[in-house]
Amino acid sequence: MSAYRLSTLHRRPAIIVLTMCLMFALLASGCRKNPTAVDPDDNNGPDTPRTPVPTALVGAWYSGTVSDVNFYDRATGQFGSPSGTGIFLKLSAEGYYEKGVLLQSSLYNCTMTFFAYNSGTITFKDSTITLYPTYGRIKSSDNCVAENNYLKNDQLVTETIIAKLGEDEWGNETLWLRYPESNPSAFHRK
Repeated sequence: MSAYRLSTLHRRPAIIVLTMCLMFALLASGCRKNPTAVDPDDNNGPDTPRTPVPTALVGAWYSGTVSDVNFYDRATGQFGSPSGTGIFLKLSAEGYYEKGVLLQSSLYNCTMTFFAYNSGTITFKDSTITLYPTYGRIKSSDNCVAENNYLKNDQLVTETIIAKLGEDEWGNETLWLRYPESNPSAFHRK
C-alpha cells in the first residue's frame, strides 16, 4: 500500500470526527435538556410547551437533498435506505414537529452514514421557534470502522431557532432558519 494511501486512511477518523462534531453542534444547540427518549410512546409528560404553528409555515421544509419519505418508521423502529444529505422539518398546525438529519461521507471504499430523527412539540414567539423533542433515535453505520455502527436513543435537547419566511435569490418561497449564533440556512418545500 502506498504511503499516500496510508496517510489518507489515517486521516479518515479525523474527517469522521469533524463531520460528527458539526452534526452534534447542529443537533445539540439549545439550553435545556429533556430526558433521553426511552420508548416511542414517551411524551415527557403533559407539560411540554406547544403553540399553534402559523399557517404559512405548516408543512414539510427541506434543506439539502434529504427526503422525509420512509426516513424513520416509529412503529418498527427502522430507518429507511439512505437517500441524500440534509435536513427536513415537518410542522403541524397543532404545534407538533418532526425533524430528520442525514449525513453521508465516503472516502475510498469506506462509507459512513448518520441518521438522526426526533419529534415533539414546538412553540412560536415572534420570529423565535423552540423545539421540544419528546422522542429521538440516531443510527450510524460504517462499513470500515465497526465501533461507528450503532442504533440508540438520542439525547433530547431543546433547540431555539430564529425563523424568517421569505424568498431565495430565484424568488422561491424560503424558510430561513438559523441558530442564534449562526448564519441562516434555506429550507424549501418540495
